Amino acid sequence: MEASGDSAESATEKKEEASGHSPPKATGHAAGPGPQRSPEQEALAARIQEHQQAAARLSHTEEVRNLMQYSTGFGVLSTNSRTLEGYPSGSVVGFSLDDKGRPLFAFSSMSAHTGDLAADSRVSLTVTAATFKGAADGRVSLIGDVNKVPEEDLPSVREMYKKKHPNAYWVDFGDFRLMRMDTIKAMRFVGGFAMAGDVNPEDYLTTAPDAVAEFSAPISKHMNDDHSDTTRAMIAHFITGGVEVTSAQITAVDRLGMYVLVGMPDGQSGKLRLPFPRPAESRKDVKTLIVEMTQAAMAK
Repeated sequence: MEASGDSAESATEKKEEASGHSPPKATGHAAGPGPQRSPEQEALAARIQEHQQAAARLSHTEEVRNLMQYSTGFGVLSTNSRTLEGYPSGSVVGFSLDDKGRPLFAFSSMSAHTGDLAADSRVSLTVTAATFKGAADGRVSLIGDVNKVPEEDLPSVREMYKKKHPNAYWVDFGDFRLMRMDTIKAMRFVGGFAMAGDVNPEDYLTTAPDAVAEFSAPISKHMNDDHSDTTRAMIAHFITGGVEVTSAQITAVDRLGMYVLVGMPDGQSGKLRLPFPRPAESRKDVKTLIVEMTQAAMAK
């Protein structure tokens, strides 16, 4: 299961993490000493760790691009307060994305954050995964500058905003302004416990969202509601070496595999990566791969 990583990383590893071209080394908070484990539990933990280190997964850059693309379209925007100099001011705001993944906003001239932005364009935007429930789930913080959209871009930006928020009729009101995070200076991704890293904004802006991840929510719901037994069987077959798990709930799906929240016999729980035998090319292909994996897991 995902566990705490090393407390320090080399400069080379940090550079690779920032590039987004290869999955960064896991980092996280150091865990305190736990209860003593039996030899069998130690062997199981070692088997899981070995599997997880080799499991195919998206780079942090791709994870962030997917998180932003398929989010609920709401996040926390922090601006520099005009009324309390030196203090940040946070607001829950709606947003959409343009083709590059830059956040787009529609702000009322009466909102405090609109006034803050008129004085200082520097912001941070924190967005959580659509399925976010707590610290084990993904979130990302973007730091950059938000400015008014140029006149020539207004029609396309309005269309992109309303595509994500179709009921946002107020976008056409005269006192609303369309704004865009034109500059992204830094991005920090946390995918869960011991899964964190910086993402290079330039890499993010040139990365397309994963087409399979678009269907993550319905695939996960269907499997969790109707086929949780087969997910447990796949975990036992492909990861734990036959050791049965008490629960297995899929939390995310992408073209390379799935993340599964697993309950272990000793009462512990954690998120495991269950990779596909090959990359999925479509939602239908995911079904085919899961059937193949289920058949392999159920074979006697």
